Amino acid sequence: MRNLPGIFVIAIAVFAMSCEPPGKPKPEPPSEQDITDFTFLYSNNCQACHGVDGKNGPARPLNDPLYLAVIPRDQLRATVQNGRPGTAMPAWARERGGALTEKQIDAVVDGIENNWAKPANFQGAKLVSYTGDGKAGDAANGKKLFTRACFMCHGPGAPIGSVTDGTFLQLVSDQVLRTSIIEGRPDLGMPDYRTLNLGHALSDQDIADLVAYMTSLRPNAPNVQELHTIENGSGQTGTITKGNEGSGNGPGSPQQRKNEGNKGNSSQAGGIK
Repeated sequence: MRNLPGIFVIAIAVFAMSCEPPGKPKPEPPSEQDITDFTFLYSNNCQACHGVDGKNGPARPLNDPLYLAVIPRDQLRATVQNGRPGTAMPAWARERGGALTEKQIDAVVDGIENNWAKPANFQGAKLVSYTGDGKAGDAANGKKLFTRACFMCHGPGAPIGSVTDGTFLQLVSDQVLRTSIIEGRPDLGMPDYRTLNLGHALSDQDIADLVAYMTSLRPNAPNVQELHTIENGSGQTGTITKGNEGSGNGPGSPQQRKNEGNKGNSSQAGGIK
């Protein structure tokens, strides 16, 4: 019992050291521009268009190993940074009015590749070019290929929806068409280019021919071609959509439109193509 006062004093000292002194400023929470966590960045900026876990959204699924094997990293990054002028895909770089810093853009691209790319699946595989490398297409041959490989699902009045409709073609770029042929929509059951040619792969030339045929049906409306020419450019041509507009959860976003009661669907969603 004689040691009780000493024990009491020690207990008080330990308790005092474990408490914050009155008036001590608390550390400031990190600002949003310092956050580089992929899950946070994707869910707040990309998920509305590209879907939960990178699929089943209105725009191109990013959780697609074939897509990530075909698109070069620099083009994927440029698309996030600059958007796609003339489309609903916004520029996310802060210098272009977007919400993300350079480090955050790198974190998004790294996260997409680290989580969803599977390069081991394509080792030694000869894949087609993402852009076509300027290969000219033959619209007449493309029409034959379309009739044989695409018409059943995508011809006029077909159950999936026409991709030869002039209004639709005015809303999409040549690269969107090419990417859709190459990648399909695995989350929606559309096959990719590796089986579209009667169970065999389409060649780079076949894909260029299909795109040439579909674009030959695009009405020559003013400025349509200008809006869809630059796919990953500097953002100087066409309207630049800011990174908090038309995507994510900001003004003009799909989430906001949903909250405002707009139940309609557009033919062309925003997002990476």
